[in-house]
Amino acid sequence: MQYRGLELDHFQRQAIEAIQDGRSVIVSAPTGTGKTLIADYLIEQILKEGGEVIYTSPVKALSNQKYRQYAKYFGEEQVGLVTGDLVIRRDAPLRIMTTEILRNILLEGRHDTNLVEADSEDANTTRAPAESKLADLRQLRAVIIDEIHFLDDPDRGTVWEELLIYLPHDIRILGLSATLSNLEEFTSWLNHVRKTEFQTIYEPKRNVPLKFFMMSRETGLLPVNQFNKKYAQWKGRNQGKSRPPRRSRGRRDRHKNDSGNTTRHLHVIESLHPHSYPALYFIFSRAMVERLATDLSRTRTGKSLCPPELRAKIDKVLDRFEADNPGVLPDKMRSMYRRAIAFHHAGLHVALKGLVESLYEAGLIRVLYCTSTFALGINMPARTVIFDALTKYNGTEIAPLTVREFMQMAGRAGRRGIDVEGDIIIKQDFENYHEVQSLLKRLFAGESEPVTSSFNLAFHAVVNLLARFQEEDIRALLGESFKAWRSRSTAEHLKEQIQHKEQLLHTSHEEDESNSRLKKHQRQLSSLKRQLVEEERPKLWEDFHRKVEFLRLHGYITPEHELLAPAQVLKQIKMEEIFLTELVMSGILEDLSPEELYGVMCGLVQTLPRSARVAMPPEKWDGIINKVFDIYHTDVVQGAATLTNTEVVLTPAVMHLAERWAEGDSLTNIMQDIDCPTDLSGDLVGALRRAKDLISQLRAVYSEDNWKKKQLGDLLRKVTRDEVEQVF
Repeated sequence: MQYRGLELDHFQRQAIEAIQDGRSVIVSAPTGTGKTLIADYLIEQILKEGGEVIYTSPVKALSNQKYRQYAKYFGEEQVGLVTGDLVIRRDAPLRIMTTEILRNILLEGRHDTNLVEADSEDANTTRAPAESKLADLRQLRAVIIDEIHFLDDPDRGTVWEELLIYLPHDIRILGLSATLSNLEEFTSWLNHVRKTEFQTIYEPKRNVPLKFFMMSRETGLLPVNQFNKKYAQWKGRNQGKSRPPRRSRGRRDRHKNDSGNTTRHLHVIESLHPHSYPALYFIFSRAMVERLATDLSRTRTGKSLCPPELRAKIDKVLDRFEADNPGVLPDKMRSMYRRAIAFHHAGLHVALKGLVESLYEAGLIRVLYCTSTFALGINMPARTVIFDALTKYNGTEIAPLTVREFMQMAGRAGRRGIDVEGDIIIKQDFENYHEVQSLLKRLFAGESEPVTSSFNLAFHAVVNLLARFQEEDIRALLGESFKAWRSRSTAEHLKEQIQHKEQLLHTSHEEDESNSRLKKHQRQLSSLKRQLVEEERPKLWEDFHRKVEFLRLHGYITPEHELLAPAQVLKQIKMEEIFLTELVMSGILEDLSPEELYGVMCGLVQTLPRSARVAMPPEKWDGIINKVFDIYHTDVVQGAATLTNTEVVLTPAVMHLAERWAEGDSLTNIMQDIDCPTDLSGDLVGALRRAKDLISQLRAVYSEDNWKKKQLGDLLRKVTRDEVEQVF
């Protein structure tokens, strides 16, 4: 069976046959094996039939890539983009969405015709996500959920569960994942919650096998087993020799060590064969990503990476980019790109990020230094993947990579139809190899962690559920979650253990076993019963009631759960929910100009690294910031953060920068007021886009106030320009 001129693998044929039968499908296959080809087939079939399809993804980079890709495949008029940043052609038959946006549309009932406001504006214009409405879902045939394992993400996983629960059962699902070790359990839940039988497609093998290497300055590039032998010899020679603990070394000592035997990234690049490119070099620090790329571009090795014929192609792309984006490409970056070297991270200027991705997709980058976000879903394979380390900051602490994270990145190695194998290189010195040996065994085994549930309703979801459903319906809905499903399964297993233990105790009594054995069985039985009580507790319902009680206590709802004025506001607010609602109710925002309002919204959606220094704002901002801080410190705002285990974002330093954007200033000028070791322009553009979304949410809050609604609409048009409007 062929599709688009490619001979399909067995698992791809299985999935496509299930799609042809009209079934929902879950595909679990390693990164790089061609899962997205299945999605392409489903989309093509639905568009031919005159239906609609939605493609959801967890990250904007993947959404943007899919938008560009599908616009080429099917034509721009057929494809829309709806992310947390912007909306293009919201009524297109194929819409690329972040998962949150579709969940919000379903949660707020916007697919119900009577709940959709008439909108006289052109449906194809660029607008903010909060204004996205699906007039009805009658033409929607399927939803593709890429990276469906994101369901267990601690911060965002709830959205995936809600989407799968709220979506009408007659709409088919195609779920794609490289990492579903508990596929059978997960599919059983889907069969239950979707009231349909999912076809499960599992493919454990990669088309292009991976080969693992270790690299140190002392050993050179070696297969893992040979590296282990060298390490054993080194360990024997150094047995008993005292070495200062790594953590006790001061900065000067570390620098001295780096100039001695420590393996650096340059040693790894110098060890590569000509056939080893392109190479992705993963390092989990933005500052180091930029620094290492710059370092390589200045070395003899870096200067020799790009042959003249490749440089000529790069120059054409760069000339075209500079013509379209004057003043964006710094000379040092152009020089780096002309050597086929680049870096990529979330803070990079959005146009430069798009340029790097385009250069890489065209085969014009030989070495790309990147953070882990580059690996998430984006289809950009390499010949070689290099790990600078096997630990990363997870938001709380420096922790080892999970198997899922490791394989997501390692899986980028090996280009189908080009490479016989993909090479994985781990930079590792002997000195601390003992710390990672057990981790390496687990990572190389490739058995990813099971997908669990992180279900935790936001306040926005709570008030929308109260507005639409009775309590018994909400309780039933919460019982449909994957978390509740797993608890029920665990409870059933515990009941079986308890029954077995009770039978064992009965037999022990009859056989007059020793008193100590009877006591041991009784203790075990008591423990099992306690576990059962805990598993059978309706935890999600209890959590829901805690949030309902919190809202009642702070005047959002009545004891009968009717929505009061603050809850009516909260229904429309999806980011910084309680904080922004309290700002609206306080009246503080009424005294601000539209540009100042936009600045405050930007301060609610973006943090800055500690190393960033921002120019002082005009004096008028002191009073505005003080009033906002008064609300920030209230019991209701801080209490809500505690209850949801989240952190309230408030970054006054960016407020006057966003105000300048609303006044028409350029990104280039604004960035001159930020001093930071790494590029933050991508972060700022993301913040400006999310601030735009918040303005749209406020526009929904003031839907009955025509003057205010027009004022906010005018503001949206003013800020929707240049980098904030463009998709790169």
